[in-house]
Amino acid sequence: MKPKILIFTSKTGGGHISLAEALRDELKEQYTIEMLDPQPGIVHWHYRLVSRRALWLWAWEFQRVDTPARSRAAHWLASRLMYPYVARALLEQAPDLVLTTYPFLTSEVTYAIKRLGRRRPFGMLLADPNSVHHAWLTETQASLVLATSRENYAQAAAAGFTSAQLKLVGWPVRAQFSKGYDGDMRRQILAGLQLNPESLTVFLQGGGEGAARFAQTVDNIHHIEDCQLILAAGTNQELIRRFSGLPRLGVLPFTKEIAPYMAAADVVMGKAGPNVLFESIALGRPFIATAYIPGQEQGNLDFIRRYHLGWVALDSASQRELIGQMTKDRFVITDKLQGVKAYRAWNQQVLQGIRPAIAAMLNPQQPD
Repeated sequence: MKPKILIFTSKTGGGHISLAEALRDELKEQYTIEMLDPQPGIVHWHYRLVSRRALWLWAWEFQRVDTPARSRAAHWLASRLMYPYVARALLEQAPDLVLTTYPFLTSEVTYAIKRLGRRRPFGMLLADPNSVHHAWLTETQASLVLATSRENYAQAAAAGFTSAQLKLVGWPVRAQFSKGYDGDMRRQILAGLQLNPESLTVFLQGGGEGAARFAQTVDNIHHIEDCQLILAAGTNQELIRRFSGLPRLGVLPFTKEIAPYMAAADVVMGKAGPNVLFESIALGRPFIATAYIPGQEQGNLDFIRRYHLGWVALDSASQRELIGQMTKDRFVITDKLQGVKAYRAWNQQVLQGIRPAIAAMLNPQQPD
């Protein structure tokens, strides 16, 4: 029987879930994987409200807790409030190993493990690539900390995690983003959306809760000559109705297999969430950041610039100018491909360390 891994994640946005799915895809051959979000519905309601209506409040909350003392205090309270939910999940699933992709299911999980008296190895995958929130750095009892970038490895080491705990493994992506997508598939995808394979194609990805406000971005660039869009509208019926049937615009409703559509584009554009950024890198596509969640994703803009992974264009004028330049000179795109390919190669190399790191948690005598 395969050892069982329980991955705690959060439905507050799609990023934590995508990371959990990426871990599942990486580990499912050797382990039985279960994924769940044990948080009560009020947590998800709060995220939807502030991400749509009050991003300033989300930024304030994020920054307010981003100190060691305040993070510890927040974890102390959350651990006790969350205990019934986390404990129930641990008892029902009876895992051999517990992982998490969400910072407020770290100390909350180790507290429940200790209170239940059931010792289990516990590991965290750091979901902030450039600037780690202190909520990740307070759970010093974790058996394993999977660092997803050079930056968060250095920050975790500076916070006191030991070399025995800390492993640099890169950013995992779902299996569909590791497949090869050739020119024939690109033409098939674009033909299915009634788009021209010879035109500049932009894949526009927005936040699952509407935080990117990308309807304005569509209106802003849709009329640029020789440019066409693939709009990932997800389950947003208002967007689907509003933009369906327009020329040079393919509306893509929710699909679990989104990678072929991203691969069919020349560039990927949208909110600077880390998952869509690294998925773009895995596909070899430069990324255009048009929006970000204050505090939480602001560091990703610096990350894009540092490794030459694309562009930051946060206002309408810069977006129109950038897309207009691309339609006239494709070197604007190819100029960024070297940075994308270099980071993809490095990430693929260090990702090979995930499986040995997990195996070592279950068998401490096994060298990693």
